[in-house]
Amino acid sequence: MLLYTTLKADMFNIIDATLQRFPLNYVDGWTPGAISRRDQLLMTLMKLKLNSPILDLAERFCTSKATIHNIVTTHIFALHEVFFEGMIDNKMPSLLKCKSSMPASFGDFSCCRLVIDATEVTQDVPGQDMNAQSHTYSSYKNRHTVKSVTGVAPNGAVVYVSKLYPGSTSDVAIVDHSNMLAQLSPGDMILADKGFTIHSLLPSGVHLNIPPFLKDKGQYTPAEVQMCRKIARSRIHIERVNERIKNFEILSHIPQQFRHISTKIFQVCSMLVNFQDPMIAEIAENFAQNQQ
Repeated sequence: MLLYTTLKADMFNIIDATLQRFPLNYVDGWTPGAISRRDQLLMTLMKLKLNSPILDLAERFCTSKATIHNIVTTHIFALHEVFFEGMIDNKMPSLLKCKSSMPASFGDFSCCRLVIDATEVTQDVPGQDMNAQSHTYSSYKNRHTVKSVTGVAPNGAVVYVSKLYPGSTSDVAIVDHSNMLAQLSPGDMILADKGFTIHSLLPSGVHLNIPPFLKDKGQYTPAEVQMCRKIARSRIHIERVNERIKNFEILSHIPQQFRHISTKIFQVCSMLVNFQDPMIAEIAENFAQNQQ
């Protein structure tokens, strides 16, 4: 199960049982009744994790390519609505809740509510769409990319995922265009990388902590070096989360047939990371104790 879906059996069962409570509105207008809802979820997660070709899934589950496309697309919509919109979108945990599970590594940032970073994934762009090609092409990565800003709580849980933007979009522009800052309150702190020079966008009373700029000083002061290390130690969690997100192979190259729902695919993959084992040892230990 873990190899094909990134999920352990108990987490898969939770997602399956939750989805079973809701009717599915199949995007192609017909219900594939010969395949169980559980297997439909499984093939969808296999598509996300392995990016298995539609033909391969059709042969594995003894059905047609049209049926696979109908099932996978429908379940991406369902997973997005139930788990992303229902649990993450506009539902950022309060600072008080963040403090209740604050790892020791955040001792110097006890008011941190959100750690953010940008990440890019690759998708197909139609050859005739010259405008999209010019905005998504990354000369650095030598391919067409789209970008999202993701955010985690101090305990490593994914709590914010923006829509996907063309890879040429700046981090600041994504934050400005999103609803992330509107969810913050006076006294909250954001940890981010240097690229997030968003001071002018912050709501009153919200603080931003980014590494200091070297500018023309030649070298950092000892205090600045220490601050850089502290920020890096706390920011490592968002980098590890983004790596987990990109472990879903469909994000290594979003097929053109799914380009119209690429944001939903990215947000569903991000949401699924919350169903994996906690990556912070301290949080994992607490989780294991609560399970006993």
